[in-house]
Amino acid sequence: MILHSAILLCLLTIGRANADIVSGKLQKRQIDPSAQASCRNFYADIYAETKSNVDLRSVIGRPPENQQALNELFLSTYAVGSTITQRISSAPHIEVKEAYSIYFEYCEPSGTTPKGIYQTHHGLVATADYWNVQVDDSVGVYSFAENAAANGWATLSYDRLGVGRSAHPDGTNIVQIPYEIEQSVGIARALREGTLGDLGRFDTIVGVGHSYGSGLVTGVTSISPTTFDAIILTGYSSNATDGPIGIIQFQPTISSLAYPERFSSNPNDYVITPTQTNDQLGFFHYPNYTREAIETFTRTKGEFTLGQRYTRGIPATLNRDNYTSPVLVFTGENDGIYCTANCYITSLPPPATQLDKTRELFPSVENFQTFVVNDTGHGINFHTTAREAYRKIFEFVDGLGL
Repeated sequence: MILHSAILLCLLTIGRANADIVSGKLQKRQIDPSAQASCRNFYADIYAETKSNVDLRSVIGRPPENQQALNELFLSTYAVGSTITQRISSAPHIEVKEAYSIYFEYCEPSGTTPKGIYQTHHGLVATADYWNVQVDDSVGVYSFAENAAANGWATLSYDRLGVGRSAHPDGTNIVQIPYEIEQSVGIARALREGTLGDLGRFDTIVGVGHSYGSGLVTGVTSISPTTFDAIILTGYSSNATDGPIGIIQFQPTISSLAYPERFSSNPNDYVITPTQTNDQLGFFHYPNYTREAIETFTRTKGEFTLGQRYTRGIPATLNRDNYTSPVLVFTGENDGIYCTANCYITSLPPPATQLDKTRELFPSVENFQTFVVNDTGHGINFHTTAREAYRKIFEFVDGLGL
């Protein structure tokens, strides 16, 4: 497998919604006078190459012409005797070599040099905002970036390709996890070289993912084992049960139909959860969230593509024998997607949980730890347990002596 990534262009000065760019400079955006983090937004063109994208169109065809066609596609995928999954796994690979505009948010501790940086990767139905959740002008209650800054670390988050404020190319054959893995490697390389905007050089990078983003991070450890000094996989385990259950929870809907005011320009291979009820089923555990939190989630959630949906399992098939750095798997007790809503039920002997099965993906890692966030669903960062959960992450990282 020959794969390459690089940064083509670091700053765009084109004005776009929510972009705080002034004359090619990164404009600082203080969240709140009492905040620990100073944050700024910018765009960069990220170039990546992969020969591992899948020719999905040869199996599922062009974007569905309507919602009925999309529903039938998913029903056909999971019907008894369906061969769609097998046909996708044996479909030809295609090469993608292109640069795409990516929206970033960078947060750093106010008034001090950061110890290192968390490079984050959000999941499906999310955006970069997942790592800097602001509910009712709260400071530090839900925001990972704010809590990381209080602990002395910077955070780089971004809308993954095909999501939110980033570019929206072909949602079937281009916006897939193999290409996104290469983009992540390129972003980390730019952070180490000091070529991503004016952020400077970072010697210590911890890769953090949530859900699909965690799978993406495991893919990075396969193709570039030294990219991250450690990884944290949240909302994740090796027990992904989001097939038929995922259809019920997510009810994938053509995004331009579900929210025309936000996604009217999206092609039909860009989909999203259609209602707040679906968001609750997929991401929340009652009663440990507030009405304001779930309303914020629904208002700020992002779309995802059929390409991402049908290639999300690829990282689990890759070899990670050469990855030796620390791993923390960190998931809500009631995660319906990765724990079938109870992480403590497992075939492993006590006190193991379903998260411990993930160790099998990292045969060469000595420092492998897990943590179950009690009374919490899939979308950890929107729960009332978020801040305490972050403390566990920072304790893990502090203990590594990076």
